[in-house]
Formats: sequence, structure tokens, C-alpha cells
Amino acid sequence: MSIRDEKESFLANVESIKAGYRSWGDVQIQEIVLRDSLPTQDVKLYQAIFAAKKSVQCILVTKQEYGSALREEVPPILDDQAQLLGVSIRIAKDAGIASVIRALNNRFAAVLPDGRCLCIGSTVDDAYIAAQLLEKTAKAWTEAKYLGGAKSINRLEAWGMQMYYQFKYAKEAKKNR
Repeated sequence: MSIRDEKESFLANVESIKAGYRSWGDVQIQEIVLRDSLPTQDVKLYQAIFAAKKSVQCILVTKQEYGSALREEVPPILDDQAQLLGVSIRIAKDAGIASVIRALNNRFAAVLPDGRCLCIGSTVDDAYIAAQLLEKTAKAWTEAKYLGGAKSINRLEAWGMQMYYQFKYAKEAKKNR
């Protein structure tokens, strides 16, 4: 997990979740530790995402059963996918920074070639919801392909759903907090 700080991004890692697959809700604040020993490539990637997306406050990097297995772009097949994640779920061509930034352009989740999933949000909760929705969508896509395929939502309609969510619903939810 990487969380933006006022000065610059800082990186946090929750060891207990990695080791024990615990729920995020069970994590205690003392279990979150700052990480300054991450690989330079990862640090540069997180900094580039924060620089490209000013509203993003949290980046979750996950390994998911279905999401990590995606090898092709997933069109908009679920309305909540279109609203929250974007018009499609892209697979980055490679692990390079430019490729990952392109995959996240107008999206809140993308899959890297090595199977890691990047989920971003304006809060930790938003990034976590993006991770859950990525897995739900990937599972629906995989199972639908097995059964003969999924019919996607029109891309223009999916884009409209995303714009409505971002500029109307999300702002209303923020006011009501």
C-alpha cells in the first residue's frame, strides 16, 4: 500500500495482511509500518502515479485469484465496474512506468503483466473498493467466457456512467461524510 502524505508519498506495508490474509477491518494502526527499503522501481512507479493523478491518495497493490489471471482488456460488463473502475480494465503492456500510467489513464484499476493488480482511490476505502470490484469483475468475465462470453455495456454509456459517478454521486457522498 502506498499513501500520499502532505510532503511526498510515503509507503506503508501491512505485514500481517500479507502473511495471514486477514481482513483490512481487523488491522490495528500499530501493524502499519513505513517502508523505505522498497525496490527503487516500485518507489518510482508509485511516485509517478501520484504525480499523474493528483486526486489519488492511496495505491493498493494486490494479488487476486481472478484479477491477477487477466491477460486481456476487460470491456465494461458490469454497471458498477463502469462507474467505479472505468470503461474497461486494462492490462499494462509491460511493467514500465509509462505503460502503467497509460493503463491507469481514466481508470482506477489495472493489471500488470506479472499479475499484480494496481487499485487506486482518493481514500483507502475507495482503493479497497476498487480492489474488490476488480476481483468481482474479473471473476464475472472469466466465468462468462467459460459459458460463452459476456455482452458488454456500450462504451459511451459506460463512460457516461463513470462521469456521473465521479462528478455527481461521489461529490454528494463526500459532502455527506
